[in-house]
Amino acid sequence: MRQFFSMLIITLISTLLMAAASKAESLQMGISVDQVPVSSSFNGAEIVIFGSIETTEQAALFRGEYDVVIRVEGAPEDVVIRKKDRIGGIWINNESEKYEAVPSFYSILSARPLNLISNSIELAPNGLGLNNLGKNVPVEGEKTLIMNPGEFSDALLRLRIEQDLFSEIPGTLQQLSPSLFRAKLSLPANVPIGEHKVTAYLFRNGEMLNTNESSFVIEKVGFERWIYNLAHEHSLIYGIMAVLMAIFTGWAANAMFRKS
Repeated sequence: MRQFFSMLIITLISTLLMAAASKAESLQMGISVDQVPVSSSFNGAEIVIFGSIETTEQAALFRGEYDVVIRVEGAPEDVVIRKKDRIGGIWINNESEKYEAVPSFYSILSARPLNLISNSIELAPNGLGLNNLGKNVPVEGEKTLIMNPGEFSDALLRLRIEQDLFSEIPGTLQQLSPSLFRAKLSLPANVPIGEHKVTAYLFRNGEMLNTNESSFVIEKVGFERWIYNLAHEHSLIYGIMAVLMAIFTGWAANAMFRKS
């Protein structure tokens, strides 16, 4: 009986130690703004993501064994990529491929290139990096982006990069101290409206240990917000107003030319 209780105590202590070890590293994260207002004069913005690494392994922290990678994603959307072919001397849309759950905005912030932080076994399941986008582990009941190698996937990435909507630039995250970090996120003028999810990943010697999530919102303000809400929530009224405005503009232009 005494031996049984001794084994039980040892097992409980081992379990507690393993649980404590699994929580030895964690991330704290904050964002400089909760909302980014977009008006007619909006030409982009810069926000700051900051945080700290919390660990009991202080020696490893000062040796620089930890890395933080931040992923920023806009709301997912469906995208169709079309390929134009010349048929009978005319360029027309021929083949096409549809992609589901494409991030409307995607940015990776890190201090070092991702291939120096970890390998594809750790990065790909979390969709970290442009090369690993579309390789996420599917979530049951949710749409998941799947990008198979090929010209359509290459075209999707190329177009989003050219539009400044996809980016992966090492050096955008700075280690202010062994535990404190700060990252600057540049938002282009065409940044999509809506909620953007921010996820920070903590790595040590290539192994992903912990994550932390937050978010911010891109939102139109003033007259632009009224027009945006009208177009999305009352599309029929917006369509009628657009037609009436076009008719009035045409009539006014015709009247002016007739007078001249």
